Amino acid sequence: MPAPVVRATLLIVDDQPQNLAVLGELLQARYDVLVAPNGRRALEVAARQPVPDLILLDIMMPEMDGYAVLAALQQNPATQATPVIFLTALGDPGDEEHGLSLGAVDYIVKPIQPAVVLARVRNQLDLKRARDILSDHNAWLEAEVSRRVAENRRLEDASREAQARLSHQLELILSTAGEGIYGTDADGVVNFVNPAATEMLGFSRDELIGFSAHATFHHSRIDGSHYPQHDCPLVNSLAAGIALRSQEETFWRKDGTQLPVEYSSVPIIEAERRLGAVVSLRDISERKRYLAQLERQSNFDDLTGLPNRNLLNDRLAHAIDQPRHSPEAVLAVLAIEPDRFQTVNETLGRATGDRVITELATRLAAHTQPADTLARLEGDEFVLVIEVARSELASSLAQSVVGAMARPMLLAGRELTLGVSIGIALFPKDGSNGDELLRHAVSAMHKARAEGGGRSHLYAVDMDSRALERLEMEGELRRAIAQGDLLLHYQPQVNLRTGRIVGAEALVRWPHPARGLVPPSAFIPLAEDTGLIAPLGEWVLRQACAQNKAWQAAGLPRISVAVNLSARQFESQDVLALVDSVLKETGLDPACLELELTESAVMKDAEAFIRTTQRLKALSVSLSIDDFGTGFSSLSYLRRFAIDRLKIDQSFVHDINRDPENAAIALSVIALAHNLRMAVIAEGVETEAQLGFLRAHGCDEMQGYLFSRPLPASDFAQLLGGGRHVSLTADPTAPSRTLLLVDDETSILSSLKRLFRREGYAVLTAGNGAEALDLLATHPVKVIISDARMSGMDGSELLGKVRALYPDTVRLMLSGYTDLQAVTRAVNSGELYQFITKPWDDAKLVEAVRAAFLHYEARHKTRHGLTTPASSAAPAREESPP
Repeated sequence: MPAPVVRATLLIVDDQPQNLAVLGELLQARYDVLVAPNGRRALEVAARQPVPDLILLDIMMPEMDGYAVLAALQQNPATQATPVIFLTALGDPGDEEHGLSLGAVDYIVKPIQPAVVLARVRNQLDLKRARDILSDHNAWLEAEVSRRVAENRRLEDASREAQARLSHQLELILSTAGEGIYGTDADGVVNFVNPAATEMLGFSRDELIGFSAHATFHHSRIDGSHYPQHDCPLVNSLAAGIALRSQEETFWRKDGTQLPVEYSSVPIIEAERRLGAVVSLRDISERKRYLAQLERQSNFDDLTGLPNRNLLNDRLAHAIDQPRHSPEAVLAVLAIEPDRFQTVNETLGRATGDRVITELATRLAAHTQPADTLARLEGDEFVLVIEVARSELASSLAQSVVGAMARPMLLAGRELTLGVSIGIALFPKDGSNGDELLRHAVSAMHKARAEGGGRSHLYAVDMDSRALERLEMEGELRRAIAQGDLLLHYQPQVNLRTGRIVGAEALVRWPHPARGLVPPSAFIPLAEDTGLIAPLGEWVLRQACAQNKAWQAAGLPRISVAVNLSARQFESQDVLALVDSVLKETGLDPACLELELTESAVMKDAEAFIRTTQRLKALSVSLSIDDFGTGFSSLSYLRRFAIDRLKIDQSFVHDINRDPENAAIALSVIALAHNLRMAVIAEGVETEAQLGFLRAHGCDEMQGYLFSRPLPASDFAQLLGGGRHVSLTADPTAPSRTLLLVDDETSILSSLKRLFRREGYAVLTAGNGAEALDLLATHPVKVIISDARMSGMDGSELLGKVRALYPDTVRLMLSGYTDLQAVTRAVNSGELYQFITKPWDDAKLVEAVRAAFLHYEARHKTRHGLTTPASSAAPAREESPP
């Protein structure tokens, strides 16, 4: 079994309780933490067993400062090897040199930066662990060598042959060791080297034996400078006859490259004569690379190579402390973000987004000097710290950056122009420390973004108040959602053929205790930005479904309720699971729910949206695209969506009867929808003229102030229960829409006749095929629906004759018995336009018949050169019978 992981123990020494608390909370998740409020208590705790693995020691403490505590720790054999990191608020570099010269392993400046503390504590514990491992190896080696030397001493009197045999055994042991090992005589000349050492250093055995170790491969310090033999630790330890433990140095390989090693040496002494030493080497180049990588990752951004937030904070604090070059000079902090970058990421992918970030970093770097700091924070956030001779030069620099960023960039064969928004904060006017300056620069950047982007903005005090107000509103909205303090209003949706209410759009309102009734335009964008749109949308969906179910339970006419879904909900939620769960929870028939989707939600990921709409349609809910025409939907995708309706945005409905451009767009949406077998609903209908224009051009439904404003649930219930409807003038096309129903069951004919007369059709009925053919001869029938199984002449025979005699008449078959082969043959041969099974769904049957009439009329217009062909027709909702 693997050995259990033992947590390292840290001792934190500080006379300030708040510092102990902060550091303790930061470190206790990873380590066992001990604390001491003063130096004397620290010495007592450190002397206990087990001894702490690392000590974080404050310098400035009363009675006994950190330097005195460190000296006492080094005098105690139990704690003299324990690494100590100094913590201090002193800013003089001389203090750091003094602390390190006394034996501290590192030096952390207050105020504490968590990432720096964690990284440096981890690094020192890694180093201590490595030293402990090497120490164990060295202790074993020292013991083994001592044992062999003692054994050799005992056998020396026996015979020289026995002594030679012992030396050979020692060489075998050292030769098979994994560490590099070599031996020297008293003058430092190599007299033994194992294979691991020759491989590590690149020399052959003959190139080392008999040569000075110092002159050959350990004559260089870690920084690469040379030093004389009398300064060499190995040479001096050999002369003094003392051991060296866990030393680091850079050795030279034969090929001239440097090799960082950790080494230790054991002296060989016989009868108080120093005979030489045995040295063990360990290649620590990989560890050095790992530590360097950790250091870089903690201070630099991987993608751009720029300083990250940790290093920015250090440099910004240092820049604030530095004296300015002139009385008028100021330190400027610029917060920079590209405009519309999120759109690039979402539409072109993260890889392209990364190339955009890299190009922006390159362009920004062109505006910096060596003394400036350009950093990348999270995502697309950049910060530039620069000293300028006068404050107005900061704005000039920002404008030049804006101009440079406005140049198009060519990526993946596309020319992109993003632009940037820049916020500027000046020290000391806009903040006394780095955190304030960064926060205020970001506030100014958001102000520039709000004004349209592609500009810079200096920080002003009132920006904080607006940001605070936004933060307060976010908290209030979060509580309102959690506590159910919102409410829904419902705006009726009316069928433009019957004038009756067929649905309602659920619109959320926020009755704020102080602000009054807050409109959606004031809090929906806030919900989108803060992620609250997901719980808000879920609340609206659940409330709307429950309310519609309650209306039905109260005996009101059956309608559908439309609920808006945000693009952010598709990103952050499993919409399919949510809708399914809410429908089951409320018991609402899925056919009574419509989900309104924005074009932005559609085009985030069109392929994923196609799959989602297909699954939603499998639940039998209706789907519509809201505000159609205001986005950038691809028609190639639109035909693949499982969408039932397109909603014409109110911006196109306004002045639709006076503005040719608005009219052209609205009519194009109607034609497009009907050709794709979708219905069309217009929102924002406020005048009779708008209503008349939309009806005359085939719009299926409407909503707007002309009929009703959005109403509270109770008022809407009264409206629905009172049977209020739109008084419509006669539809000039309705009388010519003659429908023939053929069935040998009188009850079915009566039911169908009632259903379609409400639709405004001229309805004829026949009890058998012969009667039907007689009626066709005397009436201009456009659509015929025939039962499949009738006595005498069945539906297939009848529709075959209709096709031959009246080829323009659109033919539908209705049957409770499905003969798949017969139906397929009839459809393929052109005898049938559509096959409908019994028992039928009223709404679906109405949709099919409406589609059939539109198909007839489009084909008729095409033959007479009046319009382009319509490949299919649009479905429509039907209200419940009164």
